[in-house]
Amino acid sequence: MASIVNRTNYSFLDIPPELGEFVRNDTYSLLIKGQSGTGKTTLSLSILRSLKVRNNFFYISTRSSPKQLFEHYPWLRKFTKQSNKDIDNEEIGQNISSFEDARLDEPESLFERVTNQLMDVKNPVIIIDSWDSVASLMDREARLNNERVLQTWRERAKAKLIFTSEESTESNLESIVDGVVELNYEFMDETRIRSLFLKKLRGVLVKRSIYYFTLKDRFLRCFGSYDPREFRCINMKDKIPNVVNSPKHILQTGYQDLDNHIGGTLPRNGLITIEKDGILSNDIILLFVNDLLNNFFRRHYSLLLDTTMKNEITQKYRLNIQNNGKLCTIEKHASSEKYPQNGIKQKDNYYKYLSKLISGFPENEKLITLIETKSLDNIISTPSDIKELCGFIRKKFELSILILNSNVNLEKYYAESDIYLRFILKGGTLFLKCSIPASALFGAYIASSVPQIQLNHVL
Repeated sequence: MASIVNRTNYSFLDIPPELGEFVRNDTYSLLIKGQSGTGKTTLSLSILRSLKVRNNFFYISTRSSPKQLFEHYPWLRKFTKQSNKDIDNEEIGQNISSFEDARLDEPESLFERVTNQLMDVKNPVIIIDSWDSVASLMDREARLNNERVLQTWRERAKAKLIFTSEESTESNLESIVDGVVELNYEFMDETRIRSLFLKKLRGVLVKRSIYYFTLKDRFLRCFGSYDPREFRCINMKDKIPNVVNSPKHILQTGYQDLDNHIGGTLPRNGLITIEKDGILSNDIILLFVNDLLNNFFRRHYSLLLDTTMKNEITQKYRLNIQNNGKLCTIEKHASSEKYPQNGIKQKDNYYKYLSKLISGFPENEKLITLIETKSLDNIISTPSDIKELCGFIRKKFELSILILNSNVNLEKYYAESDIYLRFILKGGTLFLKCSIPASALFGAYIASSVPQIQLNHVL
């Protein structure tokens, strides 16, 4: 099912802006380094895509045939305008001028291919993937000489020459090329996070040297820097897009990647807990929740919200709910001022208050509630109180969302959660981390057309 929230085009980066500036130079040599599986081939193809180069380029692969490349990167066929017939026919596929199979080539043969292109073609883009397979068959002196010759011919032909390599140590090639990009990955819990290090880009001011990226759908796309100002919105009234109502009572967040990760639908009578790192703006939670609530409303759910959260959302983001009969408020005094009795009495009266609110809705109405934990501090103080609260709201609501902004017994809320989400900041990049039901990471950023959070699965 199509995403409801992610209805605008992606606004994050195909490749880092500094690398984009570098590869648009008239001529250069670039080395892409990284272990096997870090995304070197995807990055080299993404550079072609970024340059919009559909001809006058030569992709020489020492590891895959053209047919295999097009099978692994389906978008490549459309980008280069190659027909299905050409690619799927092995005899024709081997003779595609822009993609060449060099898996069985000796160094002399491959070197001749490259130099012929540099001599005969004006301003070509040449990618050798990977240089290791060639270099391993040459002695050190021959390798050094050939690498210097390639640089000389590249300058004369005003070509763009790109190498990929899995060498972990610094080589002679790294010292003579104009640019070096190093791909790495690390693990956060069970999730692999890929990073791109701009080690050297001659002539380009590198403002940010490390970018995190995803290989979702076999595209390389980088995430930009977190800027809290992007999440602010003073007047959303004229910016809310008109969206038709969605199919009735489908319990999804509306974020396609997140919904896919949790199994397609949210658990009925389930509990979602959401929090953020302390350094992050509160507007992130407000905007994310605003997106969720609008999605639920379009799916014909009624909403029962904490008064503070409701007021902040309606004032800042103009919660787009025109039928106020579908929106009810849990008054702030319900858990404190109105019931100044002992803790047990306060808690009992709070549950009675919620039950009375619910009884005001039509029978069989599908209800979703959103509560901030700080509004419960006067009545919820022990782990048993939290367990009782979670049990109560599970029975009463189709779905319950708790915003964790209290400092009391947060670990107990985690234990009661069906889905636990946390916004985190890593290396200047904003992520949404899902720890329950299974570990996953999503790059979070703002759509350019309207202030609206977008999520993209980190793969």
